[in-house]
Amino acid sequence: MNEIGNHGGNSQLETSTVFVFIGSGIAGQPMADHGRNALSKLLASNVQQSSLVSTLALLFGVPIPKNNLGLPLPELLGGYSDRERLHMLQTVSAQIYGVVRANENNAVAVDLQQIIANPAVYAKADCSHIDTAGSQMQCKYEAALAMHRQASSNTDVSNVERAYYEFMELASTHLSRASSGYNLQLMTMGLVLMAATVLGFAVLCQFGGTSLIHFKSRRLAVSLPAVGMWATYLLSTLSSSLIEEEHQFWYFWVQTLLALRLATNGGRYRTLAQMAAFRVVRAWNQTGQFWAGEPDVRQYLNAPENAWLVWVLAVVTLGAINAAAWALHRRYRRSVLWSRAFRGLLAYASVCVLAYHSDRSHEGLTLGVWKMVRACLPSDSARLAQSVYFATALLAATSCAGLRRAGAYVAPLDALTGVMPLLLLLSRPHNFAVFGLFFVICALFFPEVPTNSQSRELLLPSRVLVIFALAHASFFALGNSNSLASIDLSNAYAGVSRYNEALVGVLVFIGSWAGPLWWAMAGLALVALETEGVRLQLQVRALLAAAHLWQASTLLAISWVATMMRTHLFVWSVFSPRYLYQIAWSVGFYLACGTVGGLMWVAAIVYIAHQR
Repeated sequence: MNEIGNHGGNSQLETSTVFVFIGSGIAGQPMADHGRNALSKLLASNVQQSSLVSTLALLFGVPIPKNNLGLPLPELLGGYSDRERLHMLQTVSAQIYGVVRANENNAVAVDLQQIIANPAVYAKADCSHIDTAGSQMQCKYEAALAMHRQASSNTDVSNVERAYYEFMELASTHLSRASSGYNLQLMTMGLVLMAATVLGFAVLCQFGGTSLIHFKSRRLAVSLPAVGMWATYLLSTLSSSLIEEEHQFWYFWVQTLLALRLATNGGRYRTLAQMAAFRVVRAWNQTGQFWAGEPDVRQYLNAPENAWLVWVLAVVTLGAINAAAWALHRRYRRSVLWSRAFRGLLAYASVCVLAYHSDRSHEGLTLGVWKMVRACLPSDSARLAQSVYFATALLAATSCAGLRRAGAYVAPLDALTGVMPLLLLLSRPHNFAVFGLFFVICALFFPEVPTNSQSRELLLPSRVLVIFALAHASFFALGNSNSLASIDLSNAYAGVSRYNEALVGVLVFIGSWAGPLWWAMAGLALVALETEGVRLQLQVRALLAAAHLWQASTLLAISWVATMMRTHLFVWSVFSPRYLYQIAWSVGFYLACGTVGGLMWVAAIVYIAHQR
């Protein structure tokens, strides 16, 4: 942190930590002034953080860690005798040379007998002309040992200390570069390729889908809210606070976009209801780092005395989902057989989900009626989860089969309800009601009320843009964050009898991205209900290109920031996990689910429509 309190940048004060040692024999460090530059004066002498390890080990008389690469701080060893100090340096040098031997093939075991017999030969060895790093470090180490052997109680030991430090500095620098070094040439090439990808998606959006700029009128073809959200997110990546508290960005923009729709569009009561519902979603799970422990709805529901309320909300949510499916089929479907099959499978999968979570909870359902229902279901949790997977596949099949007798473009509506048992199976019971609120917010988008003012149209966020922001916000609203510690593994083995890396990884992804996956299907449903045929394919292609433009530019920005801050204190604890999450968003969500899954879905809808 610097003098004015900033802590997220890349300056010296923000990427350095002050070492403060207090104890007998440690001299104080004077400061020229006690004003605003006092902290800068303290940092006049820089040391490596790794030096703390070997220094504390020597001061406390404990073994030095096997893989230590830190040099002991000479300022803290002045209170010891020459003999004790040389013994300390020899101990650290021997430990570091062990690391050298483990990593360098050219470094071999030192022959101590030869050094003792001929110390003068080894002490005068010229190590600067040795080509290989391992042999050069061995030469330096042997020279230091030989000089140590020659030293006597009446000899100035500063040359011996210097020899030990020369070896340790050379070994530490070389090994640190090898273990945590960065190939800036390759990193720069990667940034250039990412920039080319961003340019490619921009060209694809401009000429193959929704235009970004009208060249004739020399104005933007996209809405100002979309540009504002994109620009502010890219600027925010320069701060580590975005990584730690990214949910605040998305919560802000969801409410901002809804507020703009309230000001520029009709249907104001519906928009107000959406804002109120999302405010409840916002308060359900506190996440991030600064507010993770603050009171929220989740804490209230998970209290033992409120366990009954969790199951009431779960039953109400599952009942509402089944009621929504019944209402949609009654409005759009004509095939009674396939409609009943779909609703029956959905009801069975919903009951299995409820039984699965009830069995795994200490405060499960105990009502007599429930016990009768539970007796008709599979006995163990694994079979219950497998029943949900099987029912989900059958729901997709019955939905497609029934569409030959109904409107093919209502298939996404079936998906919004048919996928819910799977998503709820891999979610926490206290989050069931959050998905119910998602349904409410989504339903209030229909029908769209057009605006007649061109000036208002520039400020009006499209429903797809709001759903895009909701997809990202829902990831955090369900309790996730950019920290690896927030990954929920409680349902990673649902229905899995043996460990399988691929299957467990897929289940973890679906459970963690359940909210974004549902909102992605909601966005496709919105587009499919308003567009048909070839226009649907073109519209989806344009939306996917725009989504990948966002993701590619975000990945470029985060990669550039990670490159610039590769020496930052938080590079492994903050930036590295965020980079892993960004890869999961890019590959898992946008590429695999959004692009491949979305195109397959649209192709199936268009194919079924042509078969009618």
